[in-house]
Amino acid sequence: MLVRGVVLGGMIHVILIIFTSLALVPRLSAQDAVGPEIPIILEHADSLVGTGPMGSAIRTFIGNVRFAQGNVTGRCHKVLHDVARNSVELTGSVEIRQGDLTISAPAITYEGATSIATAANGIRVQQKDVVVTSKAGSYDLRRRLASFQRDVRAIDDSVRIWCDSLEYDRDRDTMLARGNVQILDSAGNAWFRSNVARRDAAGRSIELIGAAQAWSWSADSVDSADTTYISGDKLQSRPTSQGESASLLVATGNVRMVRGSTASTSGVLHYNDAAGIILLTESPTVWSDSSVLQADTITAESKDRQLRTVTGTGKAVLLSPSDTLLPVRFDQISGNTIVMRFVSDTVRTLRANGDAVSITFRKESGERKGLAKVAADSIEAGIISDEVTDVVWLGGVSGESHPERLVRDREPEFLLPGVRIPDGRPQYVPCLSRRALLR
Repeated sequence: MLVRGVVLGGMIHVILIIFTSLALVPRLSAQDAVGPEIPIILEHADSLVGTGPMGSAIRTFIGNVRFAQGNVTGRCHKVLHDVARNSVELTGSVEIRQGDLTISAPAITYEGATSIATAANGIRVQQKDVVVTSKAGSYDLRRRLASFQRDVRAIDDSVRIWCDSLEYDRDRDTMLARGNVQILDSAGNAWFRSNVARRDAAGRSIELIGAAQAWSWSADSVDSADTTYISGDKLQSRPTSQGESASLLVATGNVRMVRGSTASTSGVLHYNDAAGIILLTESPTVWSDSSVLQADTITAESKDRQLRTVTGTGKAVLLSPSDTLLPVRFDQISGNTIVMRFVSDTVRTLRANGDAVSITFRKESGERKGLAKVAADSIEAGIISDEVTDVVWLGGVSGESHPERLVRDREPEFLLPGVRIPDGRPQYVPCLSRRALLR
């Protein structure tokens, strides 16, 4: 049987039934991978143009086109239906639905054999609060997997994501973003960047991999001293047991952190924002103004985003540059633990406990006079304008003095055990402006 010509109006319903009657099977779910292939059924169109044997013809449907395949339905202005391949080329305000999922695009190719919809000139996918747009993409409606390419943007109730490509698993509610990944949290006070990002919405976690960076702030200006900047090879943000809004940020590999006049480096960083605690491990170093603290582990505690204490535990050493003209000279204080107390984010006092030792390079009337080395059970000191003052040695005090002639050019010999000369203070990397973030 051959069909040729144009059919208009209500007559199209009769023709549609004839075209699909030879391939009719029970109407199964589009996700059902078992059993015979489900045909694409054209349910309505204002007109039909086509020629060829029934069951193998290519038909063009124009005007208010509606089609279905299992639980997948769609509408558009024009359809090119390849009956033999069980595929359709959809153009003009295309919309495909599956349950609470909606796919929109100027044009889509839909393959009935695989239930995959592909858009090469822009696509928008929405499921409840999740909206993803890109310049190109595809959606596997059977496996409920989506792939997006070029200028990808994903938005839901907790984050906004920008990237070069993204894979979305609808059942697991996970996203894998690649290429120039940028993420803004829904509250607008945290910003992330990386090469790759994995997001688990159900687990409320985000993992950033490769050149990972994070900014968090509470003030209106992203570039204020209130902003905390963290970078590393990998960053992961996950919830804590302290409530829905609390999160734990874990950074690993070449970790850098900068906030105001304080900065740090370490192999691993744990940042609990709700508890106000930062834990640094694996050769951590903390800079406070020009002072440098090193230890096996360093813990920083804050309240209302104001730094209160920094504690170095295990082979703790505090270094302070002693002479601007001789950068190899450092005043030093060591102990089993060193506690630095802060006021308005500025260190004011310190205490070294357990096998404490201090080394101080001396000057009189601007003339260098060597150094003094003192050991005690503990050492207390005040700090004013970044200089150690009012030093008190407590318990088992003993000391020695070395004249300048025995110190000059031998400064490395007077470094306390375990001291690591810092390579350089980490620098703050500016974030985008808030207005740019919310575009």
